[in-house]
Amino acid sequence: MGRKPVILVGLVLLVVLAACARQGYPTGGPKDETPPRPLACKPLNESRHFGEQEFYIQFDEYVVLKNANDNVLVSPPLKNKPEYTTKGRGVLVKINDTLRPNTTYLFQFKDAIADFTEGNLLPSFEYVFSTGDAMDTLMLGGTVSDARSGSPWKEAVTVMAYRTDDRTLDTLGDTLATTAQPHFVTRCDKSGHFAFHYLPAGTYRLVALEDKNRNLRLDADEPAAWTTMAHAAADSLDSLSLVRLPLSTPEVRRQRIVSSEMVDKGRAVITTAAPLLNPTVSGTEGLWRLNAKRDSLTFWCLDAQRDTATLIVSDSSLQDTLKLRYRKKPAAQKLSRGRSRTEQAAPAIPLAKALCEGSSAFYDDLRLAFTNPITKVADSARAEIMRLKDSTVAMAPITLDTTGLTARIEASLHPGEQYTMRIAKGLFTDLYGTANDTLRFNLTPKDYGILTLHIANPTGGQLLLEVLDKRDTVVQSQPLAGSGTMRFTRLAAGEYRIRAIFDTDGNGRWTPGDYRKQQQPEQTALFEKTLQLRERWEMEERWTPLKPED
Repeated sequence: MGRKPVILVGLVLLVVLAACARQGYPTGGPKDETPPRPLACKPLNESRHFGEQEFYIQFDEYVVLKNANDNVLVSPPLKNKPEYTTKGRGVLVKINDTLRPNTTYLFQFKDAIADFTEGNLLPSFEYVFSTGDAMDTLMLGGTVSDARSGSPWKEAVTVMAYRTDDRTLDTLGDTLATTAQPHFVTRCDKSGHFAFHYLPAGTYRLVALEDKNRNLRLDADEPAAWTTMAHAAADSLDSLSLVRLPLSTPEVRRQRIVSSEMVDKGRAVITTAAPLLNPTVSGTEGLWRLNAKRDSLTFWCLDAQRDTATLIVSDSSLQDTLKLRYRKKPAAQKLSRGRSRTEQAAPAIPLAKALCEGSSAFYDDLRLAFTNPITKVADSARAEIMRLKDSTVAMAPITLDTTGLTARIEASLHPGEQYTMRIAKGLFTDLYGTANDTLRFNLTPKDYGILTLHIANPTGGQLLLEVLDKRDTVVQSQPLAGSGTMRFTRLAAGEYRIRAIFDTDGNGRWTPGDYRKQQQPEQTALFEKTLQLRERWEMEERWTPLKPED
């Protein structure tokens, strides 16, 4: 009888402890997706006669800071970066600089604050104060876009404003953005829009850049856009006052080797910052080939098992000696279970792979791509092509290109019909004496469409017309001097857009801008329609491409 109460008390304690445990781990219910909400600021937001060295922003929940040094913009910029810390349910900002008198300062917290529990970002919060009697209230805004495509720039873009009445900047000319600190800064949103708030009266020159190192300076090779005229700050923003800034990456000024590596035994790949003109390669014996863009060079050692190479690469503005060594990847260093080291061999690389397998359009060249340069082709090199409909067989000639890396199969195929293609064994031999195995492919060619454009060119100058697929990839292009009619044939069925480049320098390609030369990027125009082209269709359109400012 005396032990029962003790057991009862023990059971009660277990129930209580279990209940407490359940309270600590709630389940179910909707996920919190609400960003933290500012409740108060000390000193008050939009304070005048600000003389503090810190301010505090209180939120309705605990918060964390996300890369505050990069994500918080201070305008005008401070010489020394502020310190950002969390304190209680808020953010404390310490100012490590002497503030200028009669100046309005704006702290822009862009994706720098998130709630503690779910990480919901506060998209934007601004804290502003004035060290004088009045608060500046004017604005200036616009859009930044990719100069060629017209789409928003993919990376973060900083916009810098320089007051034109600052006489100390008059002598800087085209070095303004590379040497001087801007008076005001802001950042574009994901759609490319930007706005300066709390500006004093005056006119401003604007420079936009992808500020990769966050130094508020335009460094070499950084994408940039800039205005050639000053723009006045206003009481409000409307479509007429918005500034358009076309951003582009300048062409490489100094040729250099970007990377060099022995990717396999006997094979090295070298990439350069700009296309090579007339390169030479000496040192280790071997063969080399350039890619289509001429900015990547592949070198094959005559000894396929060689794991070191010394290459001297020379071009018009390049001379470099490379000492390369093949290093096995960690996974490649492990032996297969049950095999000795002498039995372990490098995985075989196929001599040839098909670019014509599947549903290629019949007008596309049927080609073979080779892993290594081909040095010998059999006199009997033909492709055996059988039409499955009636089992008829035709022999198509195979022509090796000058690089030895691709071969064209000169076949005449009918759209919609099924074919089997066979490449006999031993027709091609690479520089290591390896011959191809028998290759077989199944083909069902498709038909194509034709697009005819009647272009009225009010500028009378040189145009470059580009056909873009739905991924904005240029599939075909043609130059046009003045006005005229253009036909784009052999287009696969699908969606297309048309872009016109105003080729002012007449070099047959789009030329980006260069801030140091004060050379704006060539302008482009996009046809307002998306064209849906079908097989065996011929589509006809009329277009008058206009420059953006027209």
